[in-house]
Amino acid sequence: MKPKNLKNLQNRGRELRAYILNPNLVVVESTSNPMASHVVTVTYQPDGKIHARCTCPWAINGGVGCSHVMAALEHLAEIRGRRLSFWPSREEAQRQKRRIFFLSADTRDDDGIWITSRAS
Repeated sequence: MKPKNLKNLQNRGRELRAYILNPNLVVVESTSNPMASHVVTVTYQPDGKIHARCTCPWAINGGVGCSHVMAALEHLAEIRGRRLSFWPSREEAQRQKRRIFFLSADTRDDDGIWITSRAS
């Protein structure tokens, strides 16, 4: 299930601290409890699909693209000198005229979020 307000989540994710353990594992502080953290695992596919899972309740219950996942992906992109934007549909992402990725919570799941990348 996709979040309804991607831009609010993206803004909230930018305020979270993320710590990269390796290119596929990021620890992100909790939005509801600053004393807690969530683990985000990220897998990149050659076809531009990104599979990301988080340990927060939203993601555990089938949610795709929580603020922790967005924070993790933003932090990983920042290291490469990139900025990301998240979109609910492929059409909206394509209008940006930038490189496009597809974020999914599960390798079997085609319900996800579109991402565009640009130089920061």
